[in-house]
Amino acid sequence: MVSKPTKSKRKTLNQKYKVFRKVRDHKKKLRKAGKGNTLHKPRLKKDPGIPNLWPFKQEILEKIAENREKQKEEAENKKVKKGEEKDRQLRQAEKQNEMARLMFEASRRGTEFEAKEELIEANKSPDGFKDLHSQSLSSASKKAYYREFKKVVEQSDVIIEVLDARDPIGCRCIDIEKNIMSNNPDKKIVLLLNKIDLVPREVVSKWLAYLRHDYPTVAFKSNTQHQKGNLARHTSGDDGCLGADTLIQLLKNYCRNDDVKVNISVGIIGYPNVGKSSLINSLKRTKVVQVGNKPGLTKNAQEIHLDKNIKLLDCPGIIFSSGQMDADIILRNAVRIEQLDDAVTPVGAILKRCKPERLMERYGVHEFKTTEEFLTQIAKLRGKIKKGGSPNLEAAGRIVLQDWNDGRIPFYTLPPKREDAIDEFNRMNTDDDAVLNKLNSLADSKDYVPMLSGQAPTVEITVDSDDEGDEGDDQDMDDDDDEDEEEDSDVEVDSD
Repeated sequence: MVSKPTKSKRKTLNQKYKVFRKVRDHKKKLRKAGKGNTLHKPRLKKDPGIPNLWPFKQEILEKIAENREKQKEEAENKKVKKGEEKDRQLRQAEKQNEMARLMFEASRRGTEFEAKEELIEANKSPDGFKDLHSQSLSSASKKAYYREFKKVVEQSDVIIEVLDARDPIGCRCIDIEKNIMSNNPDKKIVLLLNKIDLVPREVVSKWLAYLRHDYPTVAFKSNTQHQKGNLARHTSGDDGCLGADTLIQLLKNYCRNDDVKVNISVGIIGYPNVGKSSLINSLKRTKVVQVGNKPGLTKNAQEIHLDKNIKLLDCPGIIFSSGQMDADIILRNAVRIEQLDDAVTPVGAILKRCKPERLMERYGVHEFKTTEEFLTQIAKLRGKIKKGGSPNLEAAGRIVLQDWNDGRIPFYTLPPKREDAIDEFNRMNTDDDAVLNKLNSLADSKDYVPMLSGQAPTVEITVDSDDEGDEGDDQDMDDDDDEDEEEDSDVEVDSD
């Protein structure tokens, strides 16, 4: 079979060069289009350096190396000078702080000396110079601390009285509240139940219902995180803050006056170590004031701006009492334990307020009938023995009191029964379940020790312990008793 001849692929020269022209025109078009493309950048040519045949090449290279070393040395010197300037500023700041401390110390000693001289001239102490010195310290402290307290009360539109949730009645002063409202009816008082994490939620609920009969009451737990800033209000652990949203919303309500926002000052008062400064840090969400588990850390009134409408006033802790440093005041952690002369009597007050079986389980001691027997067993267990083998009851008493103040004896008190209890605050539709549900219940732990409530201090506001020559600026909160003597003052303050 003969195959058909295939068609030849040969082309004429005219067709061949026609294809070449089309290809050339197409490539030219692509080159023109590529010139306007900004993404395409030609690579920078590498520096070829100095040619070998260049005259004086070695000298030029040495000069370049010398310039590089010089620039490096200048950078090091600049860094050193910057560090020296920073150190100088720190030393200058420390020097200024030291000068301020010395001025404050000189002012304090001057006040103490003047108070001591007044007592010596009046011959009020027959027991000698030592007693005069202690009285002068107490007198000067009363004047300074009460002056700060009165300043906070006068400047505040809203007053927050911080109470310890374990014993609210023992650290609440109803006479002070009545005096504030009688002299300033426009002021608002808010009770803040702090440290609610130390008591069962059933007890917190009962105290809220009891206290809200008188004033708005907020359940609160301060933040216990250790960092300086970004303190959380809600955390998965036990160190977050509870109740801050409710309190801030209440304060914002007080800022509104006929639908117009106004600026308010919020004074925070209460006994020492109830958590006033911790409250401010929790609301501010940063550590703006000093806190600690020892009373008397806050010396002067401090102003902290919560926002553009709310200003907080931190007040030093003040002890309201009948003039005696009784055991109830010591049990409120309002006095430093290391300064106590008698540590046995307050322990006796603890034993009277709770069942001895709970303390026997807590300290692992046998049955006892008196305070001395209880402290004797603790002294033997803890190795607090004097020379001769006798137990050191004072040291054992300080151990129990320290455990009490540090919360190692978890206790709570119940509110008295009130037949006409009206929950005024819950008319504002406050939901406490979000806070109470995060607390432990009585069924969760058997370590809680029920105790009797402390006695509410009865105070007659007769204090004008301030200098009488202040042209009326430091008169009594109660004007009926302007001429009372300093030693008859019913207000004591923590002098630390």
